[in-house]
Amino acid sequence: MKFGFGGLKGANGWPARWSKPATSLSRVLVPLFAFWMRQKRKKISKAPRVSRQIPVICIGNIVVGGSGKSPLVASLALRLKQAGFTPGIVSRGFGGQAKNLPIEVTAGCLPTAVGDEPLMLHKRTRCPVIVCRDRTKAVERLHFHHQVDVVLSDDGLQNTRLWRDFSVCVFNKDQGVGNGLEMPFGPLREPLSVVDQMDAIVVRGTDYPKEMLIEMGIETQTPVFGSVAEMAYVYRSDQPDSHYAISELVHHGDFDAIAGIASPSRFFEGLEQAGLSIRENAFPDHHAFTENEVAGWRQIITTEKDAVKLVHLVQEPFWVVALDSHQPEFETWLIDRLKQWSRV
Repeated sequence: MKFGFGGLKGANGWPARWSKPATSLSRVLVPLFAFWMRQKRKKISKAPRVSRQIPVICIGNIVVGGSGKSPLVASLALRLKQAGFTPGIVSRGFGGQAKNLPIEVTAGCLPTAVGDEPLMLHKRTRCPVIVCRDRTKAVERLHFHHQVDVVLSDDGLQNTRLWRDFSVCVFNKDQGVGNGLEMPFGPLREPLSVVDQMDAIVVRGTDYPKEMLIEMGIETQTPVFGSVAEMAYVYRSDQPDSHYAISELVHHGDFDAIAGIASPSRFFEGLEQAGLSIRENAFPDHHAFTENEVAGWRQIITTEKDAVKLVHLVQEPFWVVALDSHQPEFETWLIDRLKQWSRV
């Protein structure tokens, strides 16, 4: 069963009705959709395991729209490397051409081939990244071609073929859960009750995650952790290893700020809070830029996700903002369980 959402609108890219109370029709049909989703969850529990030596951590969400999963995956991969692990990453490769044949992401890949987020993850973490619609095949490719000892799946929480040893559900404080109904009557991919089947919950944008969940109408015994993002530094597109404080750009004049992400406004607000003078250029998430669009821009500053696309269109070097995600309690919790898992 598939639903089309080509006409999504609003701050979260949602139809307006997804923020309104249930209608009579939705109250009648929601139980049917919830039953179908529970059947999918049963299939997930029977997914084939690729390896009993390599744990798979699936980081996804149950709310339609960007919740900040990919920055969380990037930061977690770097933290795992610091802790002595050798992580690999799998992704569907949304926006790319990956189908059921696994493709390994390299620095020379085009985002139109592998997707913007997988390419960003590879460049940021320097971990092996495999994209494939069939994530099980992607995990197999990692297992047999790289000496990884943990796999991070960027999204895929509802993928029925992906075995996972740890399921991590990500919410976003600013996004919320809308009217709390399942698709197509609301923004939920699964009923909220599924959080009780997760191993951990991460709430982005807050140091008070349990309180934020309660405001969303969610109470659970599943471990809950907060996650806060910050603009860590900037670098030039032609010198990615030279990092600068964002404040160093304050006296560089006006910038064309480019953001084709789930919440462009948060990116613009961060730049303005840092003291930069910007012209806002907001685009839909995963936007494919054109030569006509970039022609009129001067002194560009953009996100890492957008940079992997703009680098093929913009002739002059531009500035890229690196985002860091901080969730130390979650990372400690997960690393402790990975160490215990390895001894089982």
